[in-house]
Amino acid sequence: MGKIVTTMTTPRFWKVTNKAGENEPAEMFLYGEITHEKWFDDDVTAKAFAEDLAALNGCDLKLRINSPGGDVFAAQAIYNQLKDYKGRVTAQVDGLAASAATIITCAGDTVIMPGNALFMIHNPLTYAVGNADEMRKTADNLDIVRDTIVSVYLSRTKGKVTEDELKYMMDAETWLTADEAVTYGFADSVTDEHIENRINGNLLIMNSISCDLSKFKHGEKARAIFENIQKPKKEAKKNMENKETLGLLQKIADKLGIGEKPEPVQDKTAIENAVKAERERIINLEAMLTGDSVIDAIINAAKEAGQTADDIKAYIDAVNKAKESETVNNAAVEAMSNIIKDNMESGAANVTATAPTVDEKQAAIDEIVNIANGK
Repeated sequence: MGKIVTTMTTPRFWKVTNKAGENEPAEMFLYGEITHEKWFDDDVTAKAFAEDLAALNGCDLKLRINSPGGDVFAAQAIYNQLKDYKGRVTAQVDGLAASAATIITCAGDTVIMPGNALFMIHNPLTYAVGNADEMRKTADNLDIVRDTIVSVYLSRTKGKVTEDELKYMMDAETWLTADEAVTYGFADSVTDEHIENRINGNLLIMNSISCDLSKFKHGEKARAIFENIQKPKKEAKKNMENKETLGLLQKIADKLGIGEKPEPVQDKTAIENAVKAERERIINLEAMLTGDSVIDAIINAAKEAGQTADDIKAYIDAVNKAKESETVNNAAVEAMSNIIKDNMESGAANVTATAPTVDEKQAAIDEIVNIANGK
């Protein structure tokens, strides 16, 4: 059976495909904002949704969600219809389940999320016009709506989070990663699938669906989570060196001198001086950070190994010189930092070594440049 065709009398924010004839579950795509057009005017939208759901004849359903939220009453109605549905419902967050969309997500018998999907809960919002009594009534109504949402969340999380904790999380507008959603019970498992996403200004774009972060109270939290999720991708890309390049670059790490660690100090003044010196060492190193992946990795390796800014300045200058060359082997240059870091983390940093002489350091610098340039 193909797509369900119904008369489009009102805007739809869902799409249903029935694949039951192919021994696969039917799919419902709930992408974009959950709208309220005519939901209360004549119940046409609610009725159309119920009809589309009923046409699946109780077969298993995969509910695919990618939505910044929208009308909470529409979401509650969808939730109730899905909970009454006879077939098994698997909810998959294809990018973002935020605000009212989380209510619908909770209707799944099983909820799964890709590793870089996001889940956000907050208190219901509305616009109000009127006198003080009317404003107070609106606030009371919002409390009632919040309680109904909390009830949905409690049912889904099954004791992993309390009512008070949920209310606190909603007050704070809480953004969760897929792993955190599993911890709190909003989701059951995290898949290896990774969705396409990016940030463009205030827009968080996930699987081609845009979410304006400026509309949320703490949209900056979503940005921070997004950027943190992206880091493993960047690290994986940097580690694509071949074995031949690694063999050539291993000698670079061997030539880097590791500064001697200071002897333990006993008296209070000496301790304070040592702490001050270490703080200044870290500050001076961090001042050299440029955002360049290779240079920053060398600096971080130096921080771990106890080296100073003066110890590594010549090496960084050499890397910059190699990068500027037209014949530079980019893969080799990018691999430098990983070789150096691997060397530092292998335990070599715990071995006392003598700093290289001027001639030895210059020889190492020349070799870095030669290898980086493929010579």
